[in-house]
Amino acid sequence: MESISTNTQIFRHSLKWVFTLLSCCIFSIAISQKVPLHSSSSKAKKKFEEAQSSYNLYYYDMALNAINLAIEADDEFVEAYLLKGQIFMDERHFMEAIPLFQKALELDVKQEIPVIFLMLAECQLEEALIMEAMNNLEEFKAQDGVSDYAKKQAEELIQLAVYRKTLMENPVPYNPINLGENINTKSVEHSPTLTVDEETLYFTRKRSMGVVGGREMWNEDLYVSHIDADGKWTRAQALGPEINSAANEGASAISPDGKYLFFTSCDRRDSKGSCDIYIASKSGDEWVKARNLGSIINSRSWESQPTFAPDGRTLYYVKKVGPRGKSRKDIYVSRIQDNGLWSKAVPISINSPGNEESPFAHPDGESFYFTSDYYPGMGGRDLFLSRIDSMGAFGEPQNLGYPINSPRDEVSLSVAANGKYAYFASGMDGGFGGWDLYKFALPKEIQPKSVNYTKGVVYDAITLEPIGSKFEIIDLKSGDIVVESFSDKKTGEFLVTIPTGKEYAVNVSKSGYLFYSDNYSLKAGDDTSRVSFDIPLNPIQEGVSVVLNNVFYAFSSFELQEISKLELDKLVVLLMDHPEMHIEIGGHTDNKGSVTYNQKLSENRAKSVYNYLVKEGVPVRRLAYKGYNFSVPIESNDTETGRAKNRRTEFKITKVE
Repeated sequence: MESISTNTQIFRHSLKWVFTLLSCCIFSIAISQKVPLHSSSSKAKKKFEEAQSSYNLYYYDMALNAINLAIEADDEFVEAYLLKGQIFMDERHFMEAIPLFQKALELDVKQEIPVIFLMLAECQLEEALIMEAMNNLEEFKAQDGVSDYAKKQAEELIQLAVYRKTLMENPVPYNPINLGENINTKSVEHSPTLTVDEETLYFTRKRSMGVVGGREMWNEDLYVSHIDADGKWTRAQALGPEINSAANEGASAISPDGKYLFFTSCDRRDSKGSCDIYIASKSGDEWVKARNLGSIINSRSWESQPTFAPDGRTLYYVKKVGPRGKSRKDIYVSRIQDNGLWSKAVPISINSPGNEESPFAHPDGESFYFTSDYYPGMGGRDLFLSRIDSMGAFGEPQNLGYPINSPRDEVSLSVAANGKYAYFASGMDGGFGGWDLYKFALPKEIQPKSVNYTKGVVYDAITLEPIGSKFEIIDLKSGDIVVESFSDKKTGEFLVTIPTGKEYAVNVSKSGYLFYSDNYSLKAGDDTSRVSFDIPLNPIQEGVSVVLNNVFYAFSSFELQEISKLELDKLVVLLMDHPEMHIEIGGHTDNKGSVTYNQKLSENRAKSVYNYLVKEGVPVRRLAYKGYNFSVPIESNDTETGRAKNRRTEFKITKVE
């Protein structure tokens, strides 16, 4: 998608920020007491002054009533049309404001108020009437009495108009599909978040609670829906009382493993301010232990719209900053430190003088989506993408393009783990009412990297009972821990996200049990490489053996590869934590080559592991090693897959003191 480069771009912010500079004092200049009002009707002038006073206090309904009476008294009252148009602009009813400014232009025959051209141009830009807006901006520049500064700002608005024209002339593929009646209602649905397997959807529903004291009351709660056997969404159900309170619950985010729900709740008894970020953990099918994230994250201000990064440590959220009445919304970040506490929350680098909202950190760890009303776009709040590099720096925001972004507000985007589909909220025509949730195919240029997942159940190999255990996913090339997670304590279920295109080691551990290890490769973009399996953990008892699947040697050698130390160090920890345990290291080969060759190779490989454990401090009296050549296969040696399984190192508990 074409963007405005940093070097050549003059106009770096949305229309309303430039317009504010030019016209925030319009009624203290163009229609102040220093400039005679264009009306001979004392009644019209009086009603205009009443309207202006109400407008200055943000009483828009009262201002409209008064200004209508002013126009009724004098239908050629230029300033009255201007003020009425300004009210509609403030309420973002641009199509209603356009004819009012056009009428004002007709009445201002001497063009004494050139800013009318500017106000009309803004409304036209907001409605994607690009050429009309550009013509009026040129007219504004040509008027007598317009300062060089104002002309420069108008020129920058023309550049924005050109940018929007370019977006519209280069549309991206876009075909939004309504998620249907089981999700959407005549109320407002927004802020979708999905589990990585795309089988569970959480979202917020805003419902009218009726009119109380002449004012309509609203309530927001969190809902959940699941994919059924036919691939359709089940009828959404409200989450339980641990999540939904008597107050409002707003945007939420599910952690990549599906075990933690971060959500917004307002005005609870333990609230630090108006709206705070809370967290709840999943136990079986229930959400439990909802708690406020505390004063490091939450403040007396407004915090909302969380998203949790795939590293299992990083939380992004939106915070109101600045004095009341002049506040804006910025995206903040905090990370769970090694001591388990949140780091001090700080604003991220792509925040602007405008409002940044609806952050979404994709599970690929690189693609960061958000909305902004500041960066160049189609108007209102547009959706943007920033790529995060290997050093954690945010790249230049990229507009997602037209018609994904329209002259209206686009918010609360969530992208599926596979990177192919996006979910969002929209008030577009043809829905069930209010805002609905939609799904659309994301153009390749703005897709994240595909992320696959591993899911299954961890259980006791003897009793078959489910176990809550710790998961580690390790990049075999770098040795970095990509994911830390846990299986459910009640069900033993786990869901772990993994970026494609790399080879990974998996380690599963639980106190009192021997660990489990495995490794596999995920090809980029290959959905069939998603791995689903159950993991038995063996309790510590004599005779039990474990294959060290992540211990590797050079070809036809007994030299340990560096990556093997990650798993061997876990074995060291296990032995140190259980001094009562004695083990034998066993080396095994396939049947390629002679018995003599394989006997020597298997024995030397077992000895290499033995030597490493001794070097790391494991007492020699608790260790033994033995080579078995290919005498104890665990798979057939007739296939390459079987032979690869048979080439292994394992340890066996020989005694428990």
